[in-house]
Amino acid sequence: MFTRKTLAALTITSALAVTPAAFAAKMITVANFFPDTHPNSIALKDTFKKDVESISNGELKVKVFSNGVLGAEEKLYNSVRGGTISMAILGTIMDKEVENVGIIQLPFLFKNYEHAQTVLNSDIGQKLVNDMDTNTGMHFLAYGVQGFRVVASNREISSMEDFKGLRLRFPGITSMLEIGNNLGANITPLPISEVFSALEQGVVDGVENPYPNIVASKWYEIVKYITETNHVFTPNLYLMNNKTWNGLSKEQQKAVSTAAQNAAKQEWSLLIKQEAQNKAKLEQDGVKITVPNQDFHTALIQAEQSAYESFYKSHPEARDIVQEIIALGEK
Repeated sequence: MFTRKTLAALTITSALAVTPAAFAAKMITVANFFPDTHPNSIALKDTFKKDVESISNGELKVKVFSNGVLGAEEKLYNSVRGGTISMAILGTIMDKEVENVGIIQLPFLFKNYEHAQTVLNSDIGQKLVNDMDTNTGMHFLAYGVQGFRVVASNREISSMEDFKGLRLRFPGITSMLEIGNNLGANITPLPISEVFSALEQGVVDGVENPYPNIVASKWYEIVKYITETNHVFTPNLYLMNNKTWNGLSKEQQKAVSTAAQNAAKQEWSLLIKQEAQNKAKLEQDGVKITVPNQDFHTALIQAEQSAYESFYKSHPEARDIVQEIIALGEK
């Protein structure tokens, strides 16, 4: 026969036995396609991981996979949608599914980093991703930053004529391919993971990307000319699988959301600081940086105007949003 003391002891023992399983931490896997030295990779490890685990009091754990080890952007996009990865940092690869997110990468839309950050952190930024959940199965958390895109090539570009015959790698996004074609270059869409070998083997003559990607990926070791076109601003979107997000408690969701916002802030700060350092490093390594003169800059803008009308045809709400973005830059 069990005494009260025996029953009490058994109850405590049983409770202790189930505690580890009952309170096992949930694992969040987050991946990107950037090298470990990129501001996004640093922010994920230094801020996102630490903040999620700290704010959730250990209920959530984070494992970060950088450098494309889980795949390039398209694979990461499909992996998060399918739920094999909890979360990824992506560009606007989902522009066919999400009505207005492609607006961000319209040419020469943003004046500078301050303008871009102001827009993306405003109601406009949220408006651009309103249908993300329903159309992709992913939950939007924060806007990070890749930067303004420049052209790195094996020859100097100082006028529109110099683009003729140049084989340029562009991302395989419809709006970006049109921007490339408007330059007059021969455009080759390739995953970012294949760019180094394509440059090395002469498959392409150049690549357009923000400065941090050019440095972190070491493309400058092969191509020694950069034209600072700043033709497109590219964000990073912190995105989580919807089922993973909905499986978190309200407190855990707040921890993840707060950590993502904090990581994004660090990423912006790091990238803007690194850009000046990147330019200095490139010049030290023998890269010639050309800043377009006024005539060349004007010609670049004029060449890309058709990209807006093309976008408006398939995105009827975009025209008004673009005007809102331009107005914020004029304040």
